[in-house]
Amino acid sequence: MASELGSGEPPEGAFSYPNYRRYWLASIAMVFGVQFRFIAGPWLVYQLTDSPFWLGLPGIVSVVATVALTIPAGALADRVDNQRILVLGRGLTGLCHLLLASLTLAGAVTIWMVLVWSAVTGALSALTNPAQNAMLPRLIDRRAMASAVALASSVWNGTRIIGPAVAGMVIAFVGVGQALFVTAAGYAISTLLIVSLRLEPLSRAPGASEHGGMLAGVRYIVTQPIFFATIGLSFFASIFGRSYVVLLPIFADEILGAGVQGFGWLEAAAGVGGLLGTLAIIALRRLQDGPHIGAAMVGAAVIFGLWIAAFTASRDLVLSLLLLFGGAFFASIYLNLGMITLQLLVPDELRGRVMGVWGLTWFLGAAGGFISATLAELVGVPTAVAIGALAVSVFGAAMYALLPEVRSIPTLADAASAQRA
Repeated sequence: MASELGSGEPPEGAFSYPNYRRYWLASIAMVFGVQFRFIAGPWLVYQLTDSPFWLGLPGIVSVVATVALTIPAGALADRVDNQRILVLGRGLTGLCHLLLASLTLAGAVTIWMVLVWSAVTGALSALTNPAQNAMLPRLIDRRAMASAVALASSVWNGTRIIGPAVAGMVIAFVGVGQALFVTAAGYAISTLLIVSLRLEPLSRAPGASEHGGMLAGVRYIVTQPIFFATIGLSFFASIFGRSYVVLLPIFADEILGAGVQGFGWLEAAAGVGGLLGTLAIIALRRLQDGPHIGAAMVGAAVIFGLWIAAFTASRDLVLSLLLLFGGAFFASIYLNLGMITLQLLVPDELRGRVMGVWGLTWFLGAAGGFISATLAELVGVPTAVAIGALAVSVFGAAMYALLPEVRSIPTLADAASAQRA
């Protein structure tokens, strides 16, 4: 732990730690740029192919690369300094976006180039994600973990409020290539801020990081009911529930008739909902310290599925914005409670490997998008997304009914005490 943490009572929140503040600013720079990619990437594919099938394919290519490399990347995060991994991974990712932006502006980009770019950036995401999650306890005292996780989540949701809308206007009035340049710049700034972190060297017990080998994290998850239930539900929700994100360009353009700017506003509405959900987690201390964490997590996942299913039936832009807002609100509650609980319970010697598997949650939505995009060719886009969303609700209810571990997750205060012990 960094020396700046001190030995007395910890400050009220994660912002009291200088390293965390720099880490948070690095996240803002990167994620703001990523919001431009989220709009520019699918819109570029849509312009090149005009097909829902091709809209989903870059996502699945990226996910295959990420899934294939996540386990070894998690083991690497338990052996190599997390800061070095983040600097390398984010720096190379910025260069990849710079190259695609240049090809786009030159009029030389093809769908096959986009697929190669997706594979490379997916591999780099696999490299950095476990290191990013494993580094968090080095920035703060564990008693500030709930604040740290919620504030990190607020970066993603907060930038979605303005990032996609600005990206939509940039694409509409300037072009896709310029939007991708913003993403490259965001990664460059983030890399410099990560370099500036002042962390003490890792102190691991001899042989601790090698214990159990590369698959130790997977074995630990399978044998620990709380980890298995929480991560299992998260995977299921990501694969089926968040697939709508990949098909949003079609909802915006063909179903709602709002074009690329409407696409940006839909993403922004989800950002507002997600940010308010994160703020709700910070504000509701009773929820964090009470005995009903499992019920809150599963309930939020169930409601999320219902809201997204309702979104698919809307043909009005304002109503669609409200429904996406609600879905993102409940998704934020679910994901934050899961992340906080796991960060407090995971053993340090397995942190990179276990949290690497949890991190796949953020990427499997693209795989679900490919499944939904393929199904959309047969039954239509709204029906395909509705099927996936309702599947989340059904699965979440089944998990709560069948797995007692979900109903008896320790309070976060107890988890923090156990970790310190």
